[in-house]
Amino acid sequence: MRASNYLPLLFVFILLASSCRSISGLVNGAGRVVDGSAFAEKTIKTYKSTDKTVSFRLVSLKDGGRQCVFSLNKLPFIQFYGTEPDETGLFFVTRAHFLFSNSGGWLEGDIDASGMGLIVTPGVQAEFSLQAPVNLTEVKQGGIKRYDRRLYGDRALAELRGREGRIQLVTEWMREWFPPATLATQHDFENYWRPILLPETVSKKLRPPRYDELNAAQNGNAEYSYGEGIKWNTAYTRELFPEHLQQFRDSGSLLRDWEEAVSWFYMDYYWNIIIRDLYEKHYLT
Repeated sequence: MRASNYLPLLFVFILLASSCRSISGLVNGAGRVVDGSAFAEKTIKTYKSTDKTVSFRLVSLKDGGRQCVFSLNKLPFIQFYGTEPDETGLFFVTRAHFLFSNSGGWLEGDIDASGMGLIVTPGVQAEFSLQAPVNLTEVKQGGIKRYDRRLYGDRALAELRGREGRIQLVTEWMREWFPPATLATQHDFENYWRPILLPETVSKKLRPPRYDELNAAQNGNAEYSYGEGIKWNTAYTRELFPEHLQQFRDSGSLLRDWEEAVSWFYMDYYWNIIIRDLYEKHYLT
């Protein structure tokens, strides 16, 4: 099935947004900085864009070095680190630090990154823009808090890298199935995609019509798979997903990834649009 069969859902979910409980709203802000960088750096200067979309800082480190840090208002869960701008304002992105909160805890870590940006101060205002796209590669360190349990080291790294790979596979399919045109809010993203990906977890009135059609067509003989306490309709899975993604849904792995890191899905799905917007000049004060 293509996205056109589900498009009416988008309008329903926007109307019902105020009554839907967003996973991203159930946050636990008790994350910690796993590499201690927040305590090792001192802000020298801060710039904020006049349209309130970009924040840029120049910071000093304990070893005497300097680096830059920038973040986006629409992606409050990730910060990008780079070299100190040179005399022309040019800097190179080196890593990204993320903190994805959820109802039971958080996921935090660093991802290796590359890219190039420019910040110049011709007058009262500074001008910020990307000169080369920011590319994220692989998680290099991190930690996880899941209720009263915390994971660090190799075990956390393996889990974060596995999740990163699964999310990238799913969002690649999502973009092919329904290509994003503009950046929506995370709230609207969740309310549109969760009923499509995980209809068993929402009320019947929010489910795609096709899900109920498949249930009815099987006359009570539907095949199910069990995972994460949910009974998944495998006929729906097979119709929705390509074969290499079906096990993610039927095992409950997709549900776990969504509930613990929905912001990661959101960021990855819209990544190209986010980078495109950063190529435009942003004026900072």
